[in-house]
Amino acid sequence: MDSPEKSSIEATESSKEAVKLDRHGLPLIPQPSDDPEDPLNWSRGQKYIIVCIASLVAFMGGFALASSNPAYAQIGLALGVSAIEASYIGTISIVATGIGSFIWAPISNIYGRRPVLIFSQAIAIVAGFGSAYARSYGTIIVGRFFTGLCVASGNVVTFAVISDLFCLHERGKMLGLVTVALINGPHVASLPGGFIAQNVGWRWTIIVPSILVSVCWVLIVVALPETLYVRGLPKCVESTRRGKYHRMRVTGTRAADRKLQLIDFARPFQMFVCPFCIRSEKIKSRPRLKYFPIVVLGCVMPAQTVSALFRTYYKWGSARTGVALSVSTTIGGVLGEVVSGPVIDKLMERSRKREGRVRPESRLHGMWPAILLLPAGLLMFGFSIANHELKHSYIGATVGMAVTCFAVQMINTPVIAYCVDCYKPQAPEVIQLLNFARSAMSFTVGFWSIRYGDKVGFQFSGLTYACVSVFFFLPVLWIMIYGERLRARLGEPGFNKEM
Repeated sequence: MDSPEKSSIEATESSKEAVKLDRHGLPLIPQPSDDPEDPLNWSRGQKYIIVCIASLVAFMGGFALASSNPAYAQIGLALGVSAIEASYIGTISIVATGIGSFIWAPISNIYGRRPVLIFSQAIAIVAGFGSAYARSYGTIIVGRFFTGLCVASGNVVTFAVISDLFCLHERGKMLGLVTVALINGPHVASLPGGFIAQNVGWRWTIIVPSILVSVCWVLIVVALPETLYVRGLPKCVESTRRGKYHRMRVTGTRAADRKLQLIDFARPFQMFVCPFCIRSEKIKSRPRLKYFPIVVLGCVMPAQTVSALFRTYYKWGSARTGVALSVSTTIGGVLGEVVSGPVIDKLMERSRKREGRVRPESRLHGMWPAILLLPAGLLMFGFSIANHELKHSYIGATVGMAVTCFAVQMINTPVIAYCVDCYKPQAPEVIQLLNFARSAMSFTVGFWSIRYGDKVGFQFSGLTYACVSVFFFLPVLWIMIYGERLRARLGEPGFNKEM
């Protein structure tokens, strides 16, 4: 069975009545309704403002969790624990984001994106300030857990917001903007975090991000309307008494007769075990498997280990470590998105023109250059650390981090866009699984990566990571070839079809 979006547009094309086209003369997918309340019909200016706010929210979530990364050694000294144990402050918040995504996504599908973002981000602010002023290691761990749990809404709901706003031909680029914001939040955080820790104190590496998250919260309240729009069902609950600003209500917008049920929290797991979703396991979980080593080995691993490695081998302080980590990873991530976003939209457009139909697998071909760059960057990083006694070996390590982050972005954006194209109605569940995949493995990286490098040598650990990254590309290659056939045979998930 074809996707709901494809079936809808084919039905529309058969009638040839009032078909809405993009600037290339191709039918819009999905077809916007005639309702001015449909987010697909909103002005471009309003859409771009929402994209900016959504990107900022996603960015600040990662920024808030990673700003203390360069200060782990300093935090360890202050709290009487090792630098590795201090890094658990970051790993616990990462695993909390994976848990949080399973909470906020189903709630946003029922009650709207806006109330979820307002409520969750408010809790994150309180937890952030609480952990900043905590006096014990255990209390900080608890505070950072709740911070990660609540900023997770920005990791998931913001992608659903973008999916609500844009048709297929623009979705890849816009999802890429939020992706690059999400990925580079931790990267940028290391730059001011290192200087703040060195000159003001490590507690301010938590206080300052909490203040910035508060600013984002205000922007959500005053400028981010509700984007949830239910298609094919009765009008929204408050439709009989609409006002000009009804989509700015704190209570959000939801469809009539829809209630939150326990099964809504299990929808992502249902996509693994239900017979009609074996396709989801083969099509979507395989890119998610690729997502494991890409994000963890390319982005999270350097962020979690550089503070301890550079302090041990190069005798660097927090500020200098923060500059090296932030500049290299941010440049790599931003350049990766500059290349990736437009490329995958072009690939989709060219596929539609050539084949006369939508083929989401065409987006995955945008990751080919990264398949070589990711292992190359990991090898460069590992061999540079292993040969730290050589003059200027830190240059190789920082360049290696930039290359891996460039590759990560060139793979992240096609994978996310592909999954959302295949499962637009289930976009929040898709992002839940991707976020959970990242968090599940990221949680462990602080426990084993440095110890593994010390035991076998960082040149061999880099070689191991490079081999793993290549291995996990093989399922994606399989999807490029057989994905469409499997999707046609195994059908569609049966929930959220009206979205």
